[in-house]
Amino acid sequence: MAGGVAQIHRLAQRLHSHCDIAEAAGTVTTEQSDDLLACLYGLYALLCLHFVQEEENFFVLAPTPPER
Repeated sequence: MAGGVAQIHRLAQRLHSHCDIAEAAGTVTTEQSDDLLACLYGLYALLCLHFVQEEENFFVLAPTPPER
């Protein structure tokens, strides 16, 4: 999962850079729109995968309820 977290961090940094560029320009530039969309879709996909992995890894640690 550490590799996934590193990729999430990398994409979040790229997204932050795009926000800075858009703020300075007053709008999202046409040059950055494709990469911005790729960052958002990639970040969404990685976060969905990360949360599923967390559930798989951490719910096995929860105690099982007693059988009736």
